[in-house]
Amino acid sequence: MVFPDNQNAAPNPNRAKISASEMKLRCILRDAPQDLWLETIRRTRCDAHNGLIHWMLSQPECDFVIAAHAFYRSNPAAHLDNLTPLPLRPSTSNIFALALINWDTGFSGPKNSRWKPSMFTPACSQVFKKMLGHPRGALAFNTPKQLLTLEGGSPAYVLRPLSPDGTIHLWAIFADLGLQVPDTAPGMKRWLEQAKGLLKKVGIAYR
Repeated sequence: MVFPDNQNAAPNPNRAKISASEMKLRCILRDAPQDLWLETIRRTRCDAHNGLIHWMLSQPECDFVIAAHAFYRSNPAAHLDNLTPLPLRPSTSNIFALALINWDTGFSGPKNSRWKPSMFTPACSQVFKKMLGHPRGALAFNTPKQLLTLEGGSPAYVLRPLSPDGTIHLWAIFADLGLQVPDTAPGMKRWLEQAKGLLKKVGIAYR
C-alpha cells in the first residue's frame, strides 16, 4: 500500500496544489459506487490527471478494475524498456510503478465484473510481446499475470443521477477538471443542440 502523503515529512513546495473541483470529486468518490470510479478514470486525459489517478490508486476503495485501467493508461509497453527498479514511493508522474507496487502489496482489492476486457486487448498484446523480448529475470519488476490475461467482465452502468452526463453538478466538476464530458451541460440546451444535429443529419440525408 502506498500513501500519497507523508504526515511526518516537511512540506514539499513543489507539490502540485489540489483544485477545489478535485477536492469535491474526491469527496464524491469516497461514497460513490465503483462504477463512478470507473467512469471517472475512463474520462481522464493523458498525464493531466495523474494526480487524481494517484489518489484513486491510494484509496482502500480502489479495486482491481481501477488498477488495471490505471496500469494500461500509463503506457506500460514503454516502461518495459526501462530496466531500473521501481521507486519505493512513486510520485504522480509514475502511475505505472504505483499500480505494480500496490499489486505486490495486495492493495488493489478484489476483482469485480464491471468492465470491458476487449478495450485492453491491443495493449495486453503489446505488453506481452515486449515481455517476451526480455530474458527471464532481466526486468527489475514483475508484471502480474492477471494484468496480462484479462478475462470476463461486463459494461459498467452509472445511474443518471450519478453520471456527469446526466447531472449538472457533476458535469461542472468534471468539466472544470478537464475530464472528458460533452461541451454543453445536461439540460434543455444540450437537448436542443442534439435535436438540431439530428435534424441536420436528416436534412443532409434527403438532399
